[in-house]
Amino acid sequence: MNLDDSQRRVVEITADERQVVVAGPGAGKTEVVAALVEHLIDEQGVDADGGVLVVSFSNAAVFAVEARLRKSQIGPVTVRTMDSLAGEALGDLAEDETEGLSFDERIEMATRIIADGWERLERIEHLIIDEVQDVVGVRADFLIQVVQALPEDSGFTALGDPAQGIYDFQIRPDNNGRPPKSTTTSQQLITELVESGGAVERVLEGQYRARSRDAVAAAGLRRLVLIADGSSAIEDFVARTPRGGTVADVVRTAERWPGRTAFLTETNGQALLTSAEIAASGASVELRRRADQRVLASWIAKLLADAPAKTLSRGAFDDLLDEHDTALDGHRSWLGIRGLVGGRGSEIDIPRLASRLKSRRALPPNFLDAPAADFVVSTVHRAKGLEFDNVVLVEFQDKPWIAANEPADESRRRFVAITRAKNVIVRANGPDDRNVVRGRASRWFVKGRMRWQTFGVELTVGDLDQTKPGGADQAVVQARLQHDMGIGDPLAFRLDPMRSTLELPVYDVLHQDLVISRTSTEFGESLSSRLGPRKGRAPWPALSGARVESVGTVAGQPQTGSVGRHGLWLAPFAVGMLNVSWKGTDDVKA
Repeated sequence: MNLDDSQRRVVEITADERQVVVAGPGAGKTEVVAALVEHLIDEQGVDADGGVLVVSFSNAAVFAVEARLRKSQIGPVTVRTMDSLAGEALGDLAEDETEGLSFDERIEMATRIIADGWERLERIEHLIIDEVQDVVGVRADFLIQVVQALPEDSGFTALGDPAQGIYDFQIRPDNNGRPPKSTTTSQQLITELVESGGAVERVLEGQYRARSRDAVAAAGLRRLVLIADGSSAIEDFVARTPRGGTVADVVRTAERWPGRTAFLTETNGQALLTSAEIAASGASVELRRRADQRVLASWIAKLLADAPAKTLSRGAFDDLLDEHDTALDGHRSWLGIRGLVGGRGSEIDIPRLASRLKSRRALPPNFLDAPAADFVVSTVHRAKGLEFDNVVLVEFQDKPWIAANEPADESRRRFVAITRAKNVIVRANGPDDRNVVRGRASRWFVKGRMRWQTFGVELTVGDLDQTKPGGADQAVVQARLQHDMGIGDPLAFRLDPMRSTLELPVYDVLHQDLVISRTSTEFGESLSSRLGPRKGRAPWPALSGARVESVGTVAGQPQTGSVGRHGLWLAPFAVGMLNVSWKGTDDVKA
């Protein structure tokens, strides 16, 4: 890599050095991480397998780091999110049951148990922490404990940008006034790394993302974000950003722009409406999912689900790669499978792999589905750590009945949004979101004028049944999923009167004329909780508006038939806002 002077000062260090690096948007942070890893392995002799560990805040940032490392032909190097590293610690050390714990409770338990020592950390020669400005609360406490548990001669590099810290809301009381489990800020974390960890502070000074005049100007606002009265400059910049009309208007224009275009919203409910509007215009769109809504990559089932035997040698794996004509990195994928399955010998056990995939353990990024539509809809928070060729700021009507964001929080959020773009930055008028509300388990609904009315319900990746392969003829469905289903294809929902009850609706899911799946029990319970049981009321409503978001792998129990005998099969996944239609009523959402 061609590094500038500030990047070289960060990269060309000894393995035992400790540093905190300020990296503004577009400063080449991900490239620096890749170059640093390469330097540590090639020049400092750090063991790639266990000696260097990269920890990042989100799956999106992990994917970005992994992709850059692959491009540089470095690795395999361990890259983890904070939550997956904590999960690894629990898997190694926890004596108590962890299944029913929340994410934060798992982090807290991991923090406690690694204080007594964790062999995994004793092997680390250099720890790299990405997006440190977003690590707050219990995760900041966990990271402090990780650093304290490192050997004295281990180094670390923590990279981040205080101007992009947009997760302080996690360490404030919630809507019910309940205090957070921890109030440790990212700045307190950085101070701890410098004062107790012995780190020096360095700054990346370049700008390598922004290409257009507007994108360069957006990146130049960083200094103002950090001062108390700088929010007005951000507001002025956004106000001067061209407005392209409705979301559908912008889509028609953006189809001529080179590269990927991201539509950014504040809330997930707004993202759902925006995604539906883009899909209705006929464009292919990806709705960025929550971190806990992961989907396994389809190549796993395509290669391994129909393997003739339960065990597979490396040679047979390579033959399957050739048979399916996939562009998969065979060496990296085999190493990933071996790491998950464990054990010795030259063969892998496929049912054991399925069992490991079924757990919530950390997975290599190429084991997870990564949609690649030209249009992406995301909240600003889920777009952290990413960059796009073009960014559309989707704006919605003011809601004076909802408390406004803190000015400093809003300034940083807007700064993150406008600095995701390399080229075009425009605004769009979002659809009417005044009736979009969040219900139980964070599921979003579209309500009507009356409290009991519901005209839309969120569909998530877990809402289609994954307990067994779908369809009456499972082999036919698997062939359809593998060869004849396209991303964005419409899906129909049809109430199944034989399985539905007055308390729980079940819908068949059809692709064209073929039943390929059905709705899950969890989805039926959520809908029933919202609408109430049907005794003495209108029948369950009709649902429409679903589209295929991806075809992925399901890891479940080995099946008795020919499909899924090793515990792996293909399944459709769909997300978005379903339309809820009531017989004999006007299908209007307001």
